[in-house]
Amino acid sequence: MYEQAKHECGVRQLCKWRHEWGLQKFRLYISKYELDEKLLQDFYTAWKAGNKGEKGCLKGLLSQQQGLDI
Repeated sequence: MYEQAKHECGVRQLCKWRHEWGLQKFRLYISKYELDEKLLQDFYTAWKAGNKGEKGCLKGLLSQQQGLDI
């Protein structure tokens, strides 16, 4: 449970930075770090679903995980 919550917080944080910084600064930031592939995939899914990093909101991603019983 803790790992899932940590993962979701990471996804939300990436969405927030992408929204606030814009694409160029965001790409520069993530290029400096080796981020987990699952984190990046879930960020992309969440971003496409319209997430901007709002607290307690993770559209798109949660419905997929619930269907997989994660």
